[in-house]
Amino acid sequence: MSTNQLRTITLLTLIMLVFLSVASFFGAFVDITYAREAASMAAQGMGQDIVDLFLVVPAVIISLFLMRKDKRVATLIFGGLVFYVLYSFIIYSMGVHFNLMFLVYCFTLGTASYVFISYFYALSRVDVKGWFEEGTPNQGIAIFFIIVAALFYLLWLRDVLPALVENKVPKSVSDYGLPVNPVHVIDISFALPGLIITAVLLFRKHNLAYILAPAGLVFMIVLTIALAAMVIMTRIRGISEDASLAYIFIILSVISVIFLLGFLKRIKPSGNYSDNN
Repeated sequence: MSTNQLRTITLLTLIMLVFLSVASFFGAFVDITYAREAASMAAQGMGQDIVDLFLVVPAVIISLFLMRKDKRVATLIFGGLVFYVLYSFIIYSMGVHFNLMFLVYCFTLGTASYVFISYFYALSRVDVKGWFEEGTPNQGIAIFFIIVAALFYLLWLRDVLPALVENKVPKSVSDYGLPVNPVHVIDISFALPGLIITAVLLFRKHNLAYILAPAGLVFMIVLTIALAAMVIMTRIRGISEDASLAYIFIILSVISVIFLLGFLKRIKPSGNYSDNN
């Protein structure tokens, strides 16, 4: 990763952080932000915004700072955090009713997209596989990714297929007054196939797998924490009394953390990431 590439990524990330912080603050603490949403959707948005403001923003700042110091672990974690922001703000930009944060959502999505593209392009030209000693848990992570992808495909198709057969709108869409569920769109089209592709690359020990696997695990850790926060917030708001889903998300997060630690501990202790350009 060249100095110019790192400078570009840093500038774009700082801009992204400003927009992300504003969007998260308003969502968490300004009630009118989600005034047009159903009560459940508003509570979920608030839960995610709290996670974004108090976990994601600091984590991106820290990982960016350490990445600029050639810390390999931070470099790999950074990609997963940015992808989480990109994924989340596709949903905010297209799945939340128009509100005073609309332009902020768009700018957050735009900057996150360019950060991730710049980051991935720069790192794909580095021998990231060479950063690692033998013994990374490639097969375990690959199987985990395939299982997660399969489970979520089953979950979403269980919602979508009956509606298609009956020529009706899925309940998850009609309840929130949306044209479609943006989570269905992103997961079925991009996120879940991405997990499967990463799994295949892991089995083959491809260089890109050593970029995508930790990014995927970090993404899943943060996303499952955010999902758990959404469930908890709906309970706090008295909208739902069932918090069992939160435990499932926490279990997925813990498994992802275990795999991530097992993967990152195989990073060679010496050198910096620019050594293998």
